[in-house]
Amino acid sequence: MKRSPARGLSAAAARFCAAVLAPLAVARLAIALGAALCPWAALDAAAQDSVKELLRAEFWTDVEPVAGVGDEWPVTPELARRRILEEAAWVYGGMIWGFDFSYTPYDKARAIPERFEVESLGALEPEQLSFAPGARLKSPDEYRAFVEYRPTPALAALMAGYAQEPWKGCQGIGRADMILGVKGRRAAYEDGLRAALRSYLQGVLPNKPRLVKGRVAFERAPSLAILGGFYTVQLRARAMVTESIPYKIY
Repeated sequence: MKRSPARGLSAAAARFCAAVLAPLAVARLAIALGAALCPWAALDAAAQDSVKELLRAEFWTDVEPVAGVGDEWPVTPELARRRILEEAAWVYGGMIWGFDFSYTPYDKARAIPERFEVESLGALEPEQLSFAPGARLKSPDEYRAFVEYRPTPALAALMAGYAQEPWKGCQGIGRADMILGVKGRRAAYEDGLRAALRSYLQGVLPNKPRLVKGRVAFERAPSLAILGGFYTVQLRARAMVTESIPYKIY
């Protein structure tokens, strides 16, 4: 029996579907399952795609924090809003302009303690930021709010540059005792930068340096939580080493 052209076309189409479309369908299914099983990954990817146009992240402050020396008390809703905006302005400044850093690794044989200094290269004013509409809320223990900032094209281009060479990615976890009060939150962020840079430098420098200098910027807004009585920050950053000074003799 001769096969009709229509049947031949159907067979060819079937072979095409089996060879090309079926793998694509499997890939789409895998992506869908990945998004369902790990939704924050999909959201994070979307957030990274839009980071050049809009900075948006959730920040929080304690309702009844441990009051450090000089901290205002009690925490009123107005004070909570101000603290959230101030922290967001500093974090976004760390994403846009970044920091200068100076790092001396711990060296037991030479009795040299670890030293880390970081200096902000720019900061936004809290008034430049805004709360996302309807995002403010209060829980029994904390105030939370999504804070937004729309960078200028020049600032967006500056941030985009951190994804290029010679900038390198690094990540770390920082901690600071809650007893430090509001200052402990900033200290935890800075300790996270120290941990990220320490881990990165250990992987790229064959010999322990005497001093390393460079720049570092937050890749995205870090996450901050309270764990075991410590402000704990988990962050990803982009770093560039500008100077590495070795020991002349062991």
